[in-house]
Amino acid sequence: MQDIADRLGVSRSTVSLVLSGKAVGKVSSAVQKEVLRVAGELNYHVNDLARSLRTGESRIISVIVTDISNDFFGRLTFHIQEEAKKAGYLVLTINSNENIDEFDRMVGMLMSKKVDGIIAVPPPEGGRSITEIKEHGIPVVTVDRECPVLDVDYVGVDNYEASRQAVENLVAAGLRNIGVVTLDLDIPPLNERIRAYKDVLTEAGAADKIRERRIRFLHEDSEIESMIKEFEDCDAVYFTSQRIFTRAMSCASHTGVSLRKDMCLLCFDDISPYRSLDFDIRYVEQPIQEMARKAFSLLLMRIRGEKNLAGRYLFQARYIG
Repeated sequence: MQDIADRLGVSRSTVSLVLSGKAVGKVSSAVQKEVLRVAGELNYHVNDLARSLRTGESRIISVIVTDISNDFFGRLTFHIQEEAKKAGYLVLTINSNENIDEFDRMVGMLMSKKVDGIIAVPPPEGGRSITEIKEHGIPVVTVDRECPVLDVDYVGVDNYEASRQAVENLVAAGLRNIGVVTLDLDIPPLNERIRAYKDVLTEAGAADKIRERRIRFLHEDSEIESMIKEFEDCDAVYFTSQRIFTRAMSCASHTGVSLRKDMCLLCFDDISPYRSLDFDIRYVEQPIQEMARKAFSLLLMRIRGEKNLAGRYLFQARYIG
């Protein structure tokens, strides 16, 4: 910056204002153009390490998800990255594999790297590490999984209401014998979807039709095949996540054990590409881009020092029938 200032006969502070993007209203447009021209000739680049030491900001945030191969988390991360780029932040994406030990270890590494903020999808029992993040003074926002006892911002969907609306539509269409299949995980989003399913059938006088199957080992064909056979007499099957639905479709394609064509298939998550198949396919669409934007905007507010109380922001999902 001093080289640029010497060549143009201006102060170093003027050059700093221009190169940091803070020159509007403070430095004439003619001087700004000259500073940028000379900076280009001298191949000037920001020294991020030096800047972080000076400002205490790394301009790096992290997104921790439980399974990046899951379409929901993949799309969520993508949209957060797009928002972060606009604000000049680099995003480190970390996969915890739904494992609390991995999550804790990754959080420890991020705190030592002094990232400016973290957007996290905590696994079960992840509240301890979220507390540590806060105690280290690092802004944090949770998405999809809430830590209700902690004073942190949360962004998610109303899983109960969305699930309830979807199952009510099946019941209204005359379907009563509805099986539900979910992952064998004790996490709030799945629990709320299951609770809504049971409430709707009970209120419809079909409590005796409640049939729940939990999948423990998603990648084993035997569990998927067993589930398909168990539900072969159902009017409909409700998949509480896209991962289970796509796994069932994949298993059917290479084992020949398939769900009946006249059966209604409902999934909590967008499975629109499968609607071309010869099934009655319905799904719940989550507003992923809006959730990502909200999560990043909340994190940015915290990074910039806003101290207002943490908020709980629930978006409405959309039933596609």
